[in-house]
Amino acid sequence: MNLQLPLGVELPPTATLDAFVGYTNAAARSGVAALVAGQGERLYLHGPQATGKSHLLQAACRAVADQGGRSAYLPLRQLGTRVQSMLPGMEMLDCLCLDDVGAVVGDRATEIALVGLIDGLRARGARLLVADRYPVTELPMALADLASRLLWGSVHALVEPDDADKERLLIQRAAQRGMQLPAATARYLLRHGERDVPTLMAALARLDTASLAAQRRLTIPFVKQALS
Repeated sequence: MNLQLPLGVELPPTATLDAFVGYTNAAARSGVAALVAGQGERLYLHGPQATGKSHLLQAACRAVADQGGRSAYLPLRQLGTRVQSMLPGMEMLDCLCLDDVGAVVGDRATEIALVGLIDGLRARGARLLVADRYPVTELPMALADLASRLLWGSVHALVEPDDADKERLLIQRAAQRGMQLPAATARYLLRHGERDVPTLMAALARLDTASLAAQRRLTIPFVKQALS
């Protein structure tokens, strides 16, 4: 595996294409899978928080590395002022994944560096995946050249998963933790409390700890008690 991550950045073990479940954003997953398979070179993902954009970028990065390619995942918002220092040499990768590109637009020097990087990747036929909350046309870019380059390839808009997909996700993530989450209990979690994916995953982590301590199955009465 040739996977490059900035210091302080880790890919969660669940960041795989197989772990991206559901039908709400299946087209985006298919687009990323096609890019990983070498069908196309550019992909831009946009949509609200917690819709799976980062998951797909991280999964693509890992999949290319698993195939023996050189890949990197750069969470631009998290990197902050380190972004420009991270970019030199990235054009030699087989796949580059840039997350939260909106965090750096408006900075002319960084945008110039990104234009040069994208041109270098394109010259080698390397793959580029970019994600942000907003479409390219809504980002306050200083350079029209950067906007045009981000729109060279396919674009997918992600939306919040529906309840059926959230139920599938809860059951799958529970299984990955070694727990059996009945569908009825998953639906209970969706009906009570916050319904966004990060909060649901946090609740699942609490239930993992509680069920191990109590040696109890994830029945609705137990879940109600553990989360009260």
